[in-house]
Amino acid sequence: MKAYSFIVTKSFLSFLAVFFVISFIDIAFNFFSQLEDISGNYNYYDAAMFVLASEPFRMREFIYLSAVVGILMTFADKDFLRAFNVLRQAGFRRVYFGLLFFLPVVLINLFSYEFAIPDLTKKTFAERKVKVETSQASPSTLIEIKEIDQDNIQISSNNTVIKFSKSGTVSVSVIELSQFENIDYNSNLKYLKLSELAKNADTSFENFNLLVQTEMLRRTLNFVAYFFILLIGIELLIRGQKGVNTNRILIYGFGTCLFYSFVETLVADSITVFGLPFYIQAFPILFVPVYFYLKRNVFF
Repeated sequence: MKAYSFIVTKSFLSFLAVFFVISFIDIAFNFFSQLEDISGNYNYYDAAMFVLASEPFRMREFIYLSAVVGILMTFADKDFLRAFNVLRQAGFRRVYFGLLFFLPVVLINLFSYEFAIPDLTKKTFAERKVKVETSQASPSTLIEIKEIDQDNIQISSNNTVIKFSKSGTVSVSVIELSQFENIDYNSNLKYLKLSELAKNADTSFENFNLLVQTEMLRRTLNFVAYFFILLIGIELLIRGQKGVNTNRILIYGFGTCLFYSFVETLVADSITVFGLPFYIQAFPILFVPVYFYLKRNVFF
């Protein structure tokens, strides 16, 4: 029981340490980026309040990275490794260990999309926009133009769909505004709640639907890749205990997570640019068979 309590406390403190260090660095850089907008309407106090109020939104982007690096960092501690090996001999499986510490992080991250952070973020950016911009333009209107076939073109707005044909025929359809009442076209999709995205995942705007569905999959499945990156890292550390050191852990943890983040962004952008099926964004599921293949054939 003492060994179990020790690894729980040690892992949690390590995760918090990495998380707050990255958050502090992010706050500092974000504050410096606000200095160019300092004016009579937007002073240093306003910039500091904006940075602090918008930080929870940015924290979501590196919470999984912090969990991976923080937990792996504990394996550089000989006392932790000794306690972990005691639990392993008692039948404590590595997958359970990963779930024990990663599942709470996943739940916190997913719930943050639905509750305080999205509303706080939208309010914070709106207040900054009022102070920084001297002229307030009216919100833009989304219009989508697409070719139905060789003879027909369709133009869609938030309440009207107009179809043109080469023969000169024009067809106008009026759409009920209630279908779009929850859509904020002028807001970054990352600022919207998961429930808002779900309600508006099927509109007359195909490109908008693609963006929404891709973002929904990204949020709900993103943690899978980081979880198995963590498990693979644990397997590597256990197999090479004599060579375990902080530098190697940092290189693997940060390097792998940052590379995955790049691939994830590349896939999401490719879906949007090339009109690919949105379910390609579910590619983190591929980490499951990859992990079990490595575990059976490499980490045996």
